[in-house]
Amino acid sequence: MSAARKLRSAVRTGDAAMRALLDTLEKVVDHDVAILLLGESGSGKDFLARTIHAHGARRERPFVHIDCASIPAELFESELFGYEKGTFTDAGARKLGKLEMARGGTVYFDEIAALAPPLQAKLLRAMEEKRFTRLGGHENVAFDARVISSSSADTSALRRDLFYRINVVTVTIPPLRERAADIARLARAFLGRRKRIANETIAVLEERPWPGNVRELKNVIERALLVEESDTVTPAALPPLDGVDLVATAARRRWTLEELEARYIEEVLRQTKGNQSKAAEILGISRKTLWEKRRRA
Repeated sequence: MSAARKLRSAVRTGDAAMRALLDTLEKVVDHDVAILLLGESGSGKDFLARTIHAHGARRERPFVHIDCASIPAELFESELFGYEKGTFTDAGARKLGKLEMARGGTVYFDEIAALAPPLQAKLLRAMEEKRFTRLGGHENVAFDARVISSSSADTSALRRDLFYRINVVTVTIPPLRERAADIARLARAFLGRRKRIANETIAVLEERPWPGNVRELKNVIERALLVEESDTVTPAALPPLDGVDLVATAARRRWTLEELEARYIEEVLRQTKGNQSKAAEILGISRKTLWEKRRRA
């Protein structure tokens, strides 16, 4: 099986936008072009970066993940380029930087738009010259790694010359709320062989807005595994939607007020574990009215 076909096999999807994204990546997975991954937090950028590396020509070499948002600015340069012994007080030995550690493989700049402008300039110079020096050193070190970058924020904070350097190929990962066709597959993948999942549970998952995207879905499934006592995950094992999520889902799916009311009633009944007296009290209606509304739904 070709590397491109293996890539598609690793990222199975029923979503048209995701299939178009894979069509693009299949054409470049074996080539050393820089790739920029855009998408909301939790949408799967890290997973896709690792998958591209795992199926590309450099797959036998290291994959080095650099979290640009979490490394303090004053430490970033030494993390990126490394340093020589004696460069500063605590530099008791030479340290290789992440660019050097990635030699022959892939370097992944996670949330690259978080880099301060001076650091962007130094990174750009290393990419353009394909070499750099360790802090406190004079020896040129070859920069030989494929570059994959990602951003969940506005990329306008990036220098234009750096932006053009890293986005030879740009793909935008759609948020999970626009990929309902993938929710059942992802949920079953997260469950593995540990439990089954009921069709009605899948239906509930497909109606949620998923502001945290794939990461949120994974957390929901992990929680359900802990809560569910049977061998099949039921809707009762899912965490409740808050009011904002329920309204957001209703607006996105264009529910009528009658549909919204019916789903809200079912959500309250689920939270009260079917206790109709308690549900009616929360809803501010009588048990008889609750019964009539459920009968009409």
